[in-house]
Amino acid sequence: MQITQQDWVRRLNYLGAAVGGAARLVRLDADELIAEAHAGTGLDDFGDAGWEEPFRRLLASLEKDVALHTLGRLITRADLLRALRNRLFVTAAHRADPSIATRRIEAPLLIAGQGRTGTSILFELLALDTQNRAPLAWEAASPVAPPAASLGGAITRGQIAETVNEFWADIQPAIKAAHEHRWDLPVECIRFLDSDFSTDWWAMLYGAWDWLRWRAGTRPQSAYRWHRTILQLLQGDGVHARRWLLKSPAHLGALDQLLAQYPDLRIVHTHRDPVKSVPSTVSLSTLMRASRADGVDPALVAQLVVGGYSATLRKVIDERANGTIPPAQIVDVHFQSLMKNPVATIERVYERFGLEFRPDFADAIRDYLERKPRGHFGAHSYRAADYGLSEAGIRDAFRFYTDHYEIALEH
Repeated sequence: MQITQQDWVRRLNYLGAAVGGAARLVRLDADELIAEAHAGTGLDDFGDAGWEEPFRRLLASLEKDVALHTLGRLITRADLLRALRNRLFVTAAHRADPSIATRRIEAPLLIAGQGRTGTSILFELLALDTQNRAPLAWEAASPVAPPAASLGGAITRGQIAETVNEFWADIQPAIKAAHEHRWDLPVECIRFLDSDFSTDWWAMLYGAWDWLRWRAGTRPQSAYRWHRTILQLLQGDGVHARRWLLKSPAHLGALDQLLAQYPDLRIVHTHRDPVKSVPSTVSLSTLMRASRADGVDPALVAQLVVGGYSATLRKVIDERANGTIPPAQIVDVHFQSLMKNPVATIERVYERFGLEFRPDFADAIRDYLERKPRGHFGAHSYRAADYGLSEAGIRDAFRFYTDHYEIALEH
C-alpha cells in the first residue's frame, strides 16, 4: 500500500525535519502538559487518580516508539491537552453538583462488532428513533462547555468539534470515503474516553508498543467508570431521560467492563465476513496512523488487526458461553440481513429486547436510506494483498468465528 501525503502536510512536516526533528518544534512532556492544563483552566482536580499512570506511560511510549512527524506531534499535543482539560472540566462539574453521580443510566443500547460490519449504518438508523439518545460529536469533543476565558478567541464547542472530527479528511482525504467524520453527527462514545488514556482510542492512533504491552498485561479498569461519569453528565436532570444509544467496535473487547457499569445493558453484536471487514479495517487504521506518524507499516497493522480481532471474538464467544454476557441481553445482527432488509432486521432487534418499534420509526429508516448518498465521498479502495493478507489466510484465521455464528461468506 502506497501512503501519500497532501502537499501541505508534506511541506509542514519538512519544517521539523529541517531543524533536526519535529521534537525540536513541538514538545510532548507529561509534566508540562499537566501544568498547562492546570494553568489554562484554573482547575487542579482530575478526579479518579487512575488516569495518570496510563497518561505518563503513553507519553513515554509515544516518544520512544512512534515516529511522529511535525503535524502529528502538533495534533497529538493538542489532543492530549484537550483531553486533560476535559477531564478537569468534567470533574469540576461533578464536584459542583454531586447529584450528577446519582443519575441512573437505564438499559442503554450498545452496538458492538468489528469495524466495517455495519456498525456505522446501524448506528445512524437507530439514532433516527426519537426514543434513543446518541452522543453528538460536538458534546463528545467538549462534554462541558469550556469557559470563554479558557479559550483563545471566540471559538465555540461546534468549532472545537469541527477541528477534532473533520481535520482527519483534510490530512488524508481517503479517510472520508471510509468513514464520515462530521462535528454535528452522532458519534462513537469511544471519542470521550480519550480522557482516560488507557483506551482503544489511543491504541487506534499509535503503535505505542510499550504502552500497548503494559495495557494488555494490566487491563486497566478505569475507562468505563469514566464513561459512566460522562453519560451521567450529558444526560441532564430530566425526569424522562431517553435511552442511550452507544456504539464502538472497541467496546467488543470490554463487554464485561461495560456490564459492570450498566448491568441492564442491551448489546447488538454485528457480524460480517472477515474477508470483507478485516482489510477495510486495516486500510482505515493505516490511514489514521499515517496521518500522524512516518514509517507506518501496513503489513504490521494488518497482523495487529487480525490478532486483535481474533482474540476479541474468542473472548466474546467464551463470555456468552459462561454467562458473563446474559443471553437475554445480546442479539446478533448479520451485515447481509441488515443490508437486504434494514427495517425488518431492526424490528427483530427491538422485539428481542421488548422495545417499542413504532411505524414512524420504520418510515424514518426508509426515508433516510432513500436519501442517503452512496459513494458521495468516493470509494473506499483497498485490497487484502496490499497489507500482506490473503483471502485464504483470513478465512483460516477466522473460521472459528464464521462457523460459530454461521456467517454468510461474501465472494
